[in-house]
Amino acid sequence: MNDNLIGIDLGSGGCKVTLLNVKTKIAKTYSKEYTTYYPAPRWAEQNSYDWINSAAILVKKALAENDCNPESVLAVGLSGVTHSPVLLDKNMEVIERVIHITDSRSFKQAEKIKSKYGEEILRKCLNPVGPMWTISMLSWVKETDINKWNNIRKIIFPKDYLRFILTGSVVTDYVDAEGTLLFNPVTKKWEEDFIKILELNPDYFPDILKPADIAGKINQRGKELTGLKEGTPVITGTTDTLLEILAAGNLKPGNCTAKLATFGRICVLTDKPFSGEGIINYSYIIPGLWYPGTGTKSFASSFRWIRDELCKDISKQKDAFLIMDKEAEMIPAGSEGLIFHPYLVGEGSPYNDSHLRGDFLGINLHHTRAHFIRAVLEGTSFSMLDCLDFIKNRGIQIEGEIKFIGGGSNSNLWTSILADVFGRDAEIPANTDASFGAAMLAGVGVGFYKSVEEAVKENSIIKSKINFNIKNNEKYKKVFKIYKDSKEALTEINHNISLML
Repeated sequence: MNDNLIGIDLGSGGCKVTLLNVKTKIAKTYSKEYTTYYPAPRWAEQNSYDWINSAAILVKKALAENDCNPESVLAVGLSGVTHSPVLLDKNMEVIERVIHITDSRSFKQAEKIKSKYGEEILRKCLNPVGPMWTISMLSWVKETDINKWNNIRKIIFPKDYLRFILTGSVVTDYVDAEGTLLFNPVTKKWEEDFIKILELNPDYFPDILKPADIAGKINQRGKELTGLKEGTPVITGTTDTLLEILAAGNLKPGNCTAKLATFGRICVLTDKPFSGEGIINYSYIIPGLWYPGTGTKSFASSFRWIRDELCKDISKQKDAFLIMDKEAEMIPAGSEGLIFHPYLVGEGSPYNDSHLRGDFLGINLHHTRAHFIRAVLEGTSFSMLDCLDFIKNRGIQIEGEIKFIGGGSNSNLWTSILADVFGRDAEIPANTDASFGAAMLAGVGVGFYKSVEEAVKENSIIKSKINFNIKNNEKYKKVFKIYKDSKEALTEINHNISLML
């Protein structure tokens, strides 16, 4: 009867839980948004209580709606957004709200660390210093909140905190650790010289396990929260992006994904690391492979922002995004001259510039709300093209069709716009959620699947294909040039605005 796997993902903007029946291969996924707080310019925070509450609600829902006996659950896999440091005190309680990956308040601290240690950190950690990395966030806490700083006794990450609540285990995996810039992805060890930069006790950082290792078992507290059986194995887990790539079925160098989520990402599997400014470089779950990539910081969060601020009349409706898509479908490619730069919290790749600002250009009296919605879909797609071009210019080869993953891949309009902007055909896997990848990984961890490759072979299929529109692509090439030129023209102005705050 042990024929179910559960994957839980604490994503950038919400929780997802997947129940995967390993016999029927039917996966059902449940989701629940939680709040990201923006209490000041450049700030982005989340409440750890929201993660736990969302996960507990969704696991219970998955079990109940599928008449799933907790006895039948083989294992639980975990996934989560990376970089965000969960600071625990001596009582293992979370100290205040958690700084989110999209937060850029630590830009001054990042600049100081980069000027003094940037080259050495890039050489050993294979990523450039910036405000979205844990080392910069911790430096900000140290310089601005001494009471909070002095109370720190352990530093883990969102999915690790969930595992701690469910099992009592305080560990992390080597990929989440790489997001700190305090961990060497080659030696798979914490870099104590970099930890000393922050004057932190190395014991504050957790032990490192492999993503598929069993890290603990559901305890009494975990049982009460989720309804899962006490003693159910819980896998260490890893980052949401890695598990989305795995869920998409990517196993070979050249395989590429475009992630349509809060933080948009282009990732390509390679047989060696690629590091440097503008590149986000991580090791993959398959030994010897890496997934260097680029990222735009306000992808789906731009769409959520326009829903909440310009579509208040429908924002609370369950199908709000579908309604917005239908409005935008009535507008032709190019939004009749309206252009959006999605730099709502600065930008990641290829600029690595926390001072950039979002904007709409070309507004006239003809433009309606539908134009603004479509402009956001197009502007975020242009930002992804910026990321794609950058990674190709670094010599990273892409083989075959790009796979679109993440919550935005459920939008027929957004995916067709992105394919048209890229000028490439694309595929959409049937299951692209990190929670699905986490469930697969749980099966590997307890030996149901002999390998990651077997888990992919058994579960990953392509749902649909997208053929790009050549006419739209020609239109978007012209608009993209204006998008790029205007970004350059506005950079100094954006910096001046940012430095006023």
